[in-house]
Amino acid sequence: MAHFHYALVLLFVAICAVGVNLGFRLRITHLWRVFLATDAAILLIYTAWDIWAVENHNWRFDSAQILGLRIFAGLPIEEILFFIVVPLMTVLTYLALSKLTKKYGKAER
Repeated sequence: MAHFHYALVLLFVAICAVGVNLGFRLRITHLWRVFLATDAAILLIYTAWDIWAVENHNWRFDSAQILGLRIFAGLPIEEILFFIVVPLMTVLTYLALSKLTKKYGKAER
């Protein structure tokens, strides 16, 4: 069961992202081009950094806690998904907080 840990954490964050998107009616689907362009840059930079760190033995992934499917120079699939799911949740959190700030900021004036 331990090999599902990383994947389960990512699944939980993804479910939270869907919940935040729906709950705050953020319509992230309207911003998909901007998100994909931004996330592609994040994915490129941090994947290269991860590959460098793994090859230099500065970083490793516990085989007991990952699914075992490795891509991009031996990086686990979960690590690639991390660089997609976490930035998405970050953007959604920012949009939700911006929406809340505007909503309650106007009510106080």
